[in-house]
Formats: sequence, structure tokens, C-alpha cells
Amino acid sequence: MLRLLSRIHLAYIGLFFIACVGVFIYEATYVWPVQRCESHGGWWSARYHQCATPMPIWRITGRRPGTPEAAHRAP
Repeated sequence: MLRLLSRIHLAYIGLFFIACVGVFIYEATYVWPVQRCESHGGWWSARYHQCATPMPIWRITGRRPGTPEAAHRAP
């Protein structure tokens, strides 16, 4: 009986160790990169697993906010 209990204990310890390694791998693969990216002010893409820098629209259009061209004109 003692031999059976020691095998069951070892099986539970092995399952616990595998679960801990799985949680560590999940954290290192999915959670830590997101936190690192967002702490630097970036945007995280879950689809591509990449950190991107936000780009303001005025860089694309060439019109800075507050200029007369950017103001809304009433009809």
C-alpha cells in the first residue's frame, strides 16, 4: 500500500510540475510581451504578436491639428 501511495504522490507532483511549466510558458509567450509593449506606449497586435508604434493621422495627411485647413467648415 505504501508503494502505491508513493507512485500516486509522484504522479500528482509530476502533473503539478507540468502545469507550472505550462503556465510559465503561457505567461512568457502571451502576457509578458503585451505588458512590455503597452508599458512603452505601443499597441499590441494579438493577430501578429507584434508591438507597433501608434501613428497620428496628421502624419499621413500632412495637416497638423489646429491649422485652418483642418478646421471644420460649416456649409
